[in-house]
Amino acid sequence: MRPRGRWRIGLWLVLLATAVRLCWMLSVPTIPVGDFATYRESAIYLAELGHLDTGFVYMPGLVALLAVLHLLGGDLLAAKMVGVLLGGLAAGAVFVVAARLIDNGEGGPIGQLGPIGPRRQLGQPVALVAGLSYALWPAGIAMSSVIGTDIPTAAIILGALALLCVLGDSRPWLASVAFGAVMGVAAYFRAVALPLTGLAAVYWLARRAGWRATLGRTAVAIAVTVLVLFPWGLRNWRQGGEFTLTDNHGGITALMGNDPNTEGTYSRSLSTTFRELTGRTFLMQPHRQTDQVAYRLARQFMAFDPTWTVGMIALRLERLFAPERGLLYWSVYRPGVVPPATAAWFNQHRPLITGLADWSYLLFGVCVCAGLAFAVSERRWAVLVPLPFALALVATYALFVAEPRYRITTEALLFPLVGFGACRLVGGLGAAARAATARADRQPGQQSVLTAEARRGLAGTLLVVALLTAAGLTAVLGGKSLRSRHRWAATVWQVDGHAQLALWSAAGLSGGPSPVRPAPPGSALVLGRGQRQASARIFLPAFAPAAGSIQLSASLRWRGVTLPTDAVVSLGGVMARAGAPAALGRIEHPSGPLHLDVRLERAPGGAAEDAVEVMVSDVVLTTAQHQAP
Repeated sequence: MRPRGRWRIGLWLVLLATAVRLCWMLSVPTIPVGDFATYRESAIYLAELGHLDTGFVYMPGLVALLAVLHLLGGDLLAAKMVGVLLGGLAAGAVFVVAARLIDNGEGGPIGQLGPIGPRRQLGQPVALVAGLSYALWPAGIAMSSVIGTDIPTAAIILGALALLCVLGDSRPWLASVAFGAVMGVAAYFRAVALPLTGLAAVYWLARRAGWRATLGRTAVAIAVTVLVLFPWGLRNWRQGGEFTLTDNHGGITALMGNDPNTEGTYSRSLSTTFRELTGRTFLMQPHRQTDQVAYRLARQFMAFDPTWTVGMIALRLERLFAPERGLLYWSVYRPGVVPPATAAWFNQHRPLITGLADWSYLLFGVCVCAGLAFAVSERRWAVLVPLPFALALVATYALFVAEPRYRITTEALLFPLVGFGACRLVGGLGAAARAATARADRQPGQQSVLTAEARRGLAGTLLVVALLTAAGLTAVLGGKSLRSRHRWAATVWQVDGHAQLALWSAAGLSGGPSPVRPAPPGSALVLGRGQRQASARIFLPAFAPAAGSIQLSASLRWRGVTLPTDAVVSLGGVMARAGAPAALGRIEHPSGPLHLDVRLERAPGGAAEDAVEVMVSDVVLTTAQHQAP
């Protein structure tokens, strides 16, 4: 195929992807909610007042673009066109990346995939299959009408990769500059793109550029990215006194993602806890200091029980790779995101729509596995260049915070691998069918068309599918077990008139579920049916009083209690019977950090048929120096 005709295919893919996204956007009148509404409100504020609002803590790329559209007279429809157009252009980027990394790497012209058997070709260009798969990606189409950073970031990163692939062979230094510049633009939309610039080294290594050339070209790309972000760093220095190239939201999201009381989701109780402990709100200026305070608290949460943290990482991975229907929540099924009539239609056809999304995701996953297996078996390492970019995003979200929509960028980056896997899988299965037919016909003079290369690829595909399935089940079931056995809670106690963090954890883990339950504004201890005693340990990391008497008071709320009952709670030695609304007493503390043992137990001979739960809140500790004479 001639080069002009070859690239014309990419243009048609862009037009197709844009057309289907435009039709979706016009047919499904989504309403901005949550963060998406915040982006637009911030953009209007910027356009009308000339500066970002005082509570802005994100990267400014999307907001600045929406502000320009607002100044030009654009309304909500114009704002949605950002996702439509960039989402459409990404189809061209997917086509270019696949054409340069895969089709060219076969040793033949772009648009033709090399042989999988002797003197035989698949006849299916990887770039076309990859671009078409992306253009008709159901979740990508649905998310294009949502005013967010997911689709723009994915499109810009793919554009950077396309430039790197187009210019890499003939003008490597220009390729590094172009890649770094576009990645800087991507970082303006989402800070998580910033460290991905260093992964340009993967491309140069796959092209066998040598270590010296790889390091030099990657350093140039990083320098250009920093240069593009330099104005944002200067703005942060003027506003907060510190030169930073990222947003002021990373610590806050890390805190939300590691909050033990909500299993990593946002809650108003976390905002209250943060304000009581630090005297700050999440949006208080200077934003950089607030974000650093939040990050320190997040690290404290992550280090308190490493096993629990591992379970939370598994939960975030589960959220990232949950069924594809989760992406339809933001564009269709979230309450209030579409008008009532539209919502009624989608609810009526929900099984069909969610089934289509889930099956497309399953096919996507199989093709990715096939692409990975065939690339490794054939040692075509250039095929895998987009993979580290996707894995780096997954690792970032798994460590800090994750929602299903965060995987939009990850999935978009993998479509070149999808195209390769689909073509190789179809070719390999076809070769296997022909080999089976030849054997069945017992044609002794006919050679089997199933080569060792095809056998390795097909076997590798099955192996990768099996390994990823096993890893997924392990993450889901193992993570759930870890979180159940190591569940802990964080609450705020008043100590000598100051807020102090109190961390609750199970004492003497026996392999069963932890008796500790988050119950904001306090924490609860649960005594299950048939159990005689439940124990916990409370640690106040920032409180180390001198030896002496400490007065304790706490509010108690009971559940599952039918009086009379013999259940008793002991809070650091201060006793209270079931049904009592409060606990009041003194604790004798030897000195050093304060650890309190908490027990909820039944008296010997008492009935143990019912579960009992006591929630402890409004705890006040008063040391001897602050007690009234």
